[in-house]
Amino acid sequence: MWFFFAVLASVVNAIYYLCNQNVRLEKPVFMIYRGIVVALMAVPFLMFYDVIRAWQFYAIAVMQGIITAYSDYKSLNANRKYGAETVASILPMNVATTFVLWCVIEPAVIYAYLQKPLQTVFILLSLSGIIFALKNYRKTKMTSDAFLYLLPVLLLGSVISVSNKTIMAYAQNSLLGLCFWRVFVSSLTVGVIHLMIWLKKGLAVRVLFEKQNLVRVWIFVFMPMSMVCRNMAMFYAFNPSYVSAIVQTSLLWIIFFNRYIPFIKFRKIYMKMNKKWAFLMLISAIVLILSTR
Repeated sequence: MWFFFAVLASVVNAIYYLCNQNVRLEKPVFMIYRGIVVALMAVPFLMFYDVIRAWQFYAIAVMQGIITAYSDYKSLNANRKYGAETVASILPMNVATTFVLWCVIEPAVIYAYLQKPLQTVFILLSLSGIIFALKNYRKTKMTSDAFLYLLPVLLLGSVISVSNKTIMAYAQNSLLGLCFWRVFVSSLTVGVIHLMIWLKKGLAVRVLFEKQNLVRVWIFVFMPMSMVCRNMAMFYAFNPSYVSAIVQTSLLWIIFFNRYIPFIKFRKIYMKMNKKWAFLMLISAIVLILSTR
């Protein structure tokens, strides 16, 4: 069941990346919109579900929002300092840190893996294959400086993935309802933080309401869809790293859409991938799904 929602999240992510690449927004506006606009998009769905009563849920969701805002800041700085290609070759290692973190938090998982050594080997090989393919397709060198700078982002990204799974324990009558509440709380936190940064820099609020920006908010409709699918996948997955790995294979969907859907053309040629890395990623994803069923 987990892989259905994970694959769906990867497809939605691919569509979102394609739309975002071709419908550009200024970075500060984008960061605020990705929080506040996404939170507002979740509001109509909240009317169908009870308010989450556990304070722990809100603590985790707000924490996730703070981490996301911080990671955005670090990643943008890293893009400027080391280049987007280098950053994109490092971040997939989040899959490995998520796997390890979940084993640390849930030691019983290690025992379960030891009980099925052959299955565990296939799982580890498939996760490694996805990480390796994502790291190498851009043909960039990973410097130690860039890695150390992004290490907090890697580790905190794993915290978000793990907390996405643990937060599902606070579902009351509906898992889907909790997913929408999580989208609302964490996204609103992200948006408010970026808005505060915007105001601190003395930038004009009116820019957020300019027509040229408002007409582009439609691209954010894919974000709550992706977040809900990812949370549902996390709930059913034995280890949240499985979901992280499959979601990152959205690159394969981007390549597919770019090549076989005539009206979609991704503007940046760096999204082209050597066939051997695409094949490795695809095979690894299939092996991971089959090994965890």
